[in-house]
Amino acid sequence: MTERTFIDPEKFALSFSKTVADGNVPVSEYVDKAKEQMLAYLTAYYLVQDFDKNESKNFGSREDKKFSDLSFNELLTRIAQLNKY
Repeated sequence: MTERTFIDPEKFALSFSKTVADGNVPVSEYVDKAKEQMLAYLTAYYLVQDFDKNESKNFGSREDKKFSDLSFNELLTRIAQLNKY
């Protein structure tokens, strides 16, 4: 079963309000701009979730350091090992 995603309406509304206040968005475009921002938010959210799943799968063994504990050079080496392209 897929877990539902919940977005805090107040936080999203405040973020969108700042976007509108910082730019020149006509009132007639608020709905379209809010949808664009929601799409961008959800795209980034799910991309991070996918990354976290892959990170724990690829860096999750007890012998491996966690992603956040790798030095830059260790990370590059690990990515080269995982890169199949």
